[in-house]
Amino acid sequence: MVDNDVFRYKLSPIAFYVYCYLLRCNSRERGCYPSKRTIAEGCGIAVSSVSKALKLLKTCGLICVRHNFAGGRQTNNTYVFQAASCPADSPSGHGGSSPV
Repeated sequence: MVDNDVFRYKLSPIAFYVYCYLLRCNSRERGCYPSKRTIAEGCGIAVSSVSKALKLLKTCGLICVRHNFAGGRQTNNTYVFQAASCPADSPSGHGGSSPV
């Protein structure tokens, strides 16, 4: 369910749609980690629109992104809703900073 507070951010329709899609994908047990392509297909929009929407959602503080790594390579992103504590754009799965 969408929290009423989200309306005070006056998101673009696409950003709101992406936010709702992420909420739909979220699971307490597994988290939320659809690829940008999956989000785009699910919402019927371009991947570039998804990227812009995710950036806006991060800027508004509605989500943060955890970059997950395995074997020195990024495997996926986990989208965390800001009701939980989350350092913005933090890498996960290895001890160092994100590879360049």
